[in-house]
Amino acid sequence: MKRALLMASMIALSAQGQAKDLELLHWWTAGSEAAMVAELRHQAHKAGLPLKTSAVAGAANANTVLKTRFLSGQPPSLAQTDKSVRVWGEAVPLADLGPGVAQAFTALPHAVAAELRHEQRPVAVPLNVHRLNVMWSNLRLLRAQQLGVPRDWDEFHDTAKALQARGVLPLAIGSSAGQRLSLFVNLVLGRAGRDFFERALLQADTRLLQSPQMQDLLAEFRSLKAYTDAGQVSRDWAGATALLLQGKAAFQFTGDWANGEFQKAGWQAGRDYDCSSAPGHGRLHYFEFDRLIFFAADDPKEVAAQRQLASLLLQAGTSRQLAQIKGGIPVHRAADLTGFNACAQRSAADFNAGDEQGQLVLALSARLGESAYGGLRDALSAYWASDRMTAPQAQRRLMQAMSSRD
Repeated sequence: MKRALLMASMIALSAQGQAKDLELLHWWTAGSEAAMVAELRHQAHKAGLPLKTSAVAGAANANTVLKTRFLSGQPPSLAQTDKSVRVWGEAVPLADLGPGVAQAFTALPHAVAAELRHEQRPVAVPLNVHRLNVMWSNLRLLRAQQLGVPRDWDEFHDTAKALQARGVLPLAIGSSAGQRLSLFVNLVLGRAGRDFFERALLQADTRLLQSPQMQDLLAEFRSLKAYTDAGQVSRDWAGATALLLQGKAAFQFTGDWANGEFQKAGWQAGRDYDCSSAPGHGRLHYFEFDRLIFFAADDPKEVAAQRQLASLLLQAGTSRQLAQIKGGIPVHRAADLTGFNACAQRSAADFNAGDEQGQLVLALSARLGESAYGGLRDALSAYWASDRMTAPQAQRRLMQAMSSRD
């Protein structure tokens, strides 16, 4: 009997030893992001899952590497993605994560769960929910200048001009097209509202795209450049956040992954910095979520490991740990928010209210086709970069970009 048990144990250990390593391709390279990846890897190894991680700086670069890996016949087991699963599902074979994962989706907000299936099967899992419409404010600097946090865009312009007149950089931004698009989206939602945003930028309503209101929004978008500095051309989002932490800039518009950088630096929300929704947004929650997409595997052991990892990442405790390190909020409804700071608590309250009322606004990157999204992002980035391009010219480029429907 003892010999039989020993043989069974050896066979089990042998099977584990033969399991192929899972590889995660991602672009989480900033300090708090790297810490989150390390924790994810630790959780996987603790569960007996062989997981290695491959980092590529920048989403565009990582997506290029991922496509190259498929073309060379050496795709990873899973990857971070900022695209709809439909985009990948139409191009490459995706995994089936099984009924256990499908059942776990019932604990997720509907707006998230709806984005994780392809052809009715679960193919991706979420990690953190990130609020994108956040204005980060250096409260230390604002107090020293006897200024408050702007509540709408008119107040923002007044505050920015006052800071500029005193030799203080009002707005920190980086060079990526994504950061510029995020600024434009925050302006459109705050000035024109959700209905205009949905009809113009998602439905490509020609009347709105050609309207004087859109031209005014484009002109105001470019006017914000006057509040930035020349150093933006060689800076990423984390570098922009660093300007606030160094006391060199007052505001930044970026997702709540920045919260992880402030916490890592020991800053306290409400005392040292603020994380209000963008001017004019109120409790509107414009969001995206970190998701990992799993690719089809031939090896049954790899398939089993993929499903086990997906199940692990969907647990409330895992969701909580990863969100607290990186910033953002847990994606699992039952996750405990004890210990999360004021920024995360505010985001969670607005997200839950929006989920209940069906008022959440999912990011453009997850809803537009690749051509339209890329064209929109590039048109706005080119307009921002060129001081000679006029608002009417930018408006025509925007029209052309939105006419590309995948």
